[in-house]
Amino acid sequence: MNWKILNVSIPVKNIKKSIEFYEMLLGKSVCTDDVMKNIFENDEDYFFGKKGFGLRLFKPKQDLCLERKLQSRRSFVTILVDGLEKIKESLNANQISFLYNEFNGLKKIQVQEPSLNLIQFVENNNQFNTDYDGFDFGLDWGIHHMNLESLDVRESVNFFSNIVGFNEGKWKAPKNKGDFSIDPKELSIFPTSKDNKGLHIIKPDDGFGYRNNFAHNPSIAGHPAFTIKNLSELIKKLQKRKILFSDAKVYAMPGFHQIYLYDNNANMLEINQSV
Repeated sequence: MNWKILNVSIPVKNIKKSIEFYEMLLGKSVCTDDVMKNIFENDEDYFFGKKGFGLRLFKPKQDLCLERKLQSRRSFVTILVDGLEKIKESLNANQISFLYNEFNGLKKIQVQEPSLNLIQFVENNNQFNTDYDGFDFGLDWGIHHMNLESLDVRESVNFFSNIVGFNEGKWKAPKNKGDFSIDPKELSIFPTSKDNKGLHIIKPDDGFGYRNNFAHNPSIAGHPAFTIKNLSELIKKLQKRKILFSDAKVYAMPGFHQIYLYDNNANMLEINQSV
């Protein structure tokens, strides 16, 4: 099945303050078209990106049960697929509950995979440029991957492989790999390119940060990863603002300098640059 990460949604408490934080990270690039609004309907949110691609900041509602909609306190990913019918059939055949909705011509499914990560699938109806990359739109950033925490990596892999229809790949590590496991029982990847882009699934490892001398533990709670053009300039901004970050250097993916930090809502983020 052909698929791409379309956008990531990040929960925030104060949208205005969060806009300021993410503009510092990624620059000013508000979405002005209606594609994002069609995907997420009328939520209280704000978009960075273009033509459905990008980053969405949203304020979760306090309602315990929202009609025809799931919500998440964690960041979650929206994935663009060629069609939803086979996914619907497979979910039904495996007795997995999901929400299906159509809004302004867009069809979408919301479902929780076995480790309860919320996943949203949107059917490509020719509103989207399937060859997109953030940089292609004149942005200064792009989405590299979405990292999902899973207590049973192989169970989550089975969901994406055998129920959704994605192809599992093999993790590519640099020569100077950090202290973490690439055993498929503990780390898996569903790649969309040769440079570890796509979906990452990792088993939480409480010693990950300690062993790698990080102030952050990227194996816990999941996180989106954004690629930017000038990581050194961002590091200077973070240092000037006294924002704590972990500079991992090139340790997990060949040719990518990675840093980790929390946003102003305590959401884990990865920012990286191709080097």
